[in-house]
Amino acid sequence: MAQRRPDPKEAALRGARSLHPRPEAVADEAFTARPEFFDARDLMQVKYEMVRRVRVEGQPVTKVAAAFGFSRPSYYQAAAAVDAAGLAVTGSEQSSLGLDPSRCVTSSGGT
Repeated sequence: MAQRRPDPKEAALRGARSLHPRPEAVADEAFTARPEFFDARDLMQVKYEMVRRVRVEGQPVTKVAAAFGFSRPSYYQAAAAVDAAGLAVTGSEQSSLGLDPSRCVTSSGGT
């Protein structure tokens, strides 16, 4: 029986405790149409995109949560985590993503 080669990205995600336990549940078009960029195995990317889709694109929570394989309460937990801890993004990304700069951690480490 052929053994599967270890995937370094999967190992890194597992090590960072960010490996999505159910990547097959992500049915969002961005993840299905562009898997080379959007990786459903990356739980942080999935949750970030889910919150962004609601906040920036104005899509309904129920629709977005279902497309990302989460419940509405899980969406609100992810959104609350973003609000509490902010996101590690550069200053120019903050405004383009429609995020409150006071809640974002800049790439230099400050807010």
